[in-house]
Amino acid sequence: MASERTTDPDALIDRILHLWRVDAETLPSEPKLAELTGASRNSVREALIRLEERGYVHRTQGTRTSRNRRLPGVGRRIDEQFDHSLSIRAAGYEPTLEVVSADRLTLESGVARYDDLPDGTVVLRTRKMWRVDGAPYALAEDLVPVGRDVELDPRRPVFDLAEKANGIRVAWETMWIDAIALEAERAAILSAEPGTPVIEMTYCGYGADDAIGYWSREVQLPAPEGLRNALIRRVRS
Repeated sequence: MASERTTDPDALIDRILHLWRVDAETLPSEPKLAELTGASRNSVREALIRLEERGYVHRTQGTRTSRNRRLPGVGRRIDEQFDHSLSIRAAGYEPTLEVVSADRLTLESGVARYDDLPDGTVVLRTRKMWRVDGAPYALAEDLVPVGRDVELDPRRPVFDLAEKANGIRVAWETMWIDAIALEAERAAILSAEPGTPVIEMTYCGYGADDAIGYWSREVQLPAPEGLRNALIRRVRS
């Protein structure tokens, strides 16, 4: 019998995904998943709803749940929170993280900005570059409002920095995508030619109360196989 104890939803989702990786052909029923994971039927049902929202499965009333079997080959999902180093390693490559710069500054008006933080906001500004098997891949600039007098490790993911610097546990992230020609400064860091076509992604991470945890701007060079950006969304007929 499945346990009725309280189950951490994320941990249960991870257990279900692990079961699917072990057996790629069989999709157990809800009762079987409850038995295999030690969770209650209700917890398993909620986990499957979350998995459907993330594009892992498609559930139709009256029929069995079907799995999205293309997911293993889609690359890096831009609809989910991620850390580049983990994504690179998961794709079978060796990641290298380089902190290009890290400093605290007060934001001023009259200069080129991509954020909407108030003038006078004190932020930790970091620029970090990731390499894939030694080759430059992505360069990100993060602006994290600093509301606490704490020591911050710029190598940490921006999600962690936001929570430590200003106490905001980011709940949502809004992203804008543009195709741009790489300007000279960032091209030099990435060992690329100025004018190289790249994808630029601008992110705003904010908490459940709408407080800003960070702004981030990132450019990526053409990605190797397994790291191409992918968006998974549900489509209803």
